[in-house]
Amino acid sequence: MSGAAKQASPEFIIRHEKLDLHIRLSPTNSLLLHEETIPDRVGELKREFLHDRVVRDPVIVDAGSWVVLDGMHRIVALRELDCECVPVCTVDYLNPSIRVGTWYRSISGARNPEEVKLALSTSGLRFETFPLDVSKIAEDPTLAMLFAHGACLKLMADNMQTFEILKVAEQCLRKLGLTIEFESEKDALQNLVNTKRDIVMTLPKIDKASVRRAGLTKRLLPHKVTRHIIPARPLGVNVPLITLTDRDTPLTDSNQRLVSNLETRGMTRKPSGAVIGGRRYEEETFIFN
Repeated sequence: MSGAAKQASPEFIIRHEKLDLHIRLSPTNSLLLHEETIPDRVGELKREFLHDRVVRDPVIVDAGSWVVLDGMHRIVALRELDCECVPVCTVDYLNPSIRVGTWYRSISGARNPEEVKLALSTSGLRFETFPLDVSKIAEDPTLAMLFAHGACLKLMADNMQTFEILKVAEQCLRKLGLTIEFESEKDALQNLVNTKRDIVMTLPKIDKASVRRAGLTKRLLPHKVTRHIIPARPLGVNVPLITLTDRDTPLTDSNQRLVSNLETRGMTRKPSGAVIGGRRYEEETFIFN
């Protein structure tokens, strides 16, 4: 199931039925972001890394382009901490077992729908009503706002692309003092149906080519747009922060030490749906002991 590749650039490989997971340290400046980040979240992670002195989990990276698929905020935080390298898990992004979902915006605190509509209009956004069909909403190529009381709005604007409209709409909601959470498509719609949320803002589907293009061209998508679902991911590599800031040790030597360490620790394999550290993982996880 696992082993280390004896190459010029050592790496630890987890053999999975659907795709291999390649774990190694990679230069921080070689990784490409495809989404913007939230400054407050970056600051929170920096404080966490400085307190713990380790980076627990590798970021997930497309082996074909070095675009980061999951872990944008960690990369920015580690760059700001002057890390020369970071732990990554590279995967074959074109493998059909890797899927791309989106993060819907789930909004609470909206007691007056007309106030929300007025804020959108004042910001230059237009909207039209449409009947809700939950079975088809994920296939809709437009941005929409669904209200718990039943109203459904498609958001539009002159001379604005979809993700520009998303930014404006999100700014409107925050100015109104509403709480915005990021949830999977399924969870967000279920919470709306159960009236646990006042509004859900849906996003159009996005494909892998668009993710790669955003990273390679540096025309970043807004924060928390893509949600990558992979068959499995590794957790708990626990690389010391001092290793990542070390400018004197060759990367090959650091990788060899990482591989040797992981080989001695063993792993626990957990099924999809497991809750680890307060987070529910849709994929299987391999947790280093």
